[in-house]
Amino acid sequence: MFISLVCMYLCLEAENYMKRILIIIALIVIGCTCWHFAHTVTRYDLPEGELKWTDKRPETAKMCLPAAFTDEKGRILGAYRINGKNYDANKTMKLKVSLKGNMFYISKNWMADNGFQQLTLVYNSKPMKFHDTRKAVRRALCKDRDGVFILQSNYPMTMSDFASECSKRSTNAAYLDMGEFGYGYIKNRFFTLPLYIWGYFSRDKQTNWIYIE
Repeated sequence: MFISLVCMYLCLEAENYMKRILIIIALIVIGCTCWHFAHTVTRYDLPEGELKWTDKRPETAKMCLPAAFTDEKGRILGAYRINGKNYDANKTMKLKVSLKGNMFYISKNWMADNGFQQLTLVYNSKPMKFHDTRKAVRRALCKDRDGVFILQSNYPMTMSDFASECSKRSTNAAYLDMGEFGYGYIKNRFFTLPLYIWGYFSRDKQTNWIYIE
């Protein structure tokens, strides 16, 4: 309401039509920015299809996001599984994320032919706690009774705070690699929505992805 009144006042005071248009555009941008940062996380619904995991970059995916961590030498951290074959190099985490159909499962043992290891943020509706107090933009693969979706923080936060936010919206959540390797996208019928555009230029350093064909 306040922004609307300011907009009307400035439009009336503007000397010409073009200035009024520029003022309206500027206020719309300010309003959208305020809305964005007023919300802790944003939910992204996934396109229909089977969730898959790969260590080869998909070329025609409708959704493609980095999954497991990558170390400084360009190796995948944690165990992973492709088409029923296990790869356990650099195993550092306990729970596994198994992908089956359009659903994922977090458990100690593999429950499908494809999956990866990652930090668990929410397990059976309970948020996990982390000692790391660094703040960063975070992303998670989440599910509730209605299905699977993505949650991404709108500003930097600690892992524990992000896990807490995820637990308010999901029953289970697994962290997805972000930071330098955080570029990903979701496509719909009309356009491609990039997630964390700042990671675009380092996307060649990514080593693994979850995707939907």
